[in-house]
Amino acid sequence: MGGAWYWFPSSYWLPRGYHLQFVRELGGVDGHLPGDFVPAKASGSVQKSTSVERPDFNARNEWEPSHAIELSQCDYAVDIEYPMREEPGLARSSEWQQVGMCHSVLDPANTSVLARMVYVPHMLAWMAGQRQEWGQMCVYERRNPIA
Repeated sequence: MGGAWYWFPSSYWLPRGYHLQFVRELGGVDGHLPGDFVPAKASGSVQKSTSVERPDFNARNEWEPSHAIELSQCDYAVDIEYPMREEPGLARSSEWQQVGMCHSVLDPANTSVLARMVYVPHMLAWMAGQRQEWGQMCVYERRNPIA
């Protein structure tokens, strides 16, 4: 998961045995990211697991390298491809293939403010000059999985 980490609904949607991690190479991430809770078994209780103070958290929104991994360590990845932008993405990579799960998302840099605030049907948006540009948030799988 890269720059669109805040759009991903939850790691609860992942199959058993999979773990959501953040990948800096996918772009858009330069501040502090959420981290994992200390396992309840290790801390003794759920309350202690969620309230323990950890050295890898900060209140200054500073990047913490331990909260992200390298893309080379991933078998699957979630990335957003915006057709109006020339940013490299996994869709253009020969190392990754789309696995069929995609959702349309507004491109905030190329969509008017009004069209981001309220839903405006496509034809009305066009007639009113309220441009809406869309991207695709998709799940990708490594073509040659990590052994």
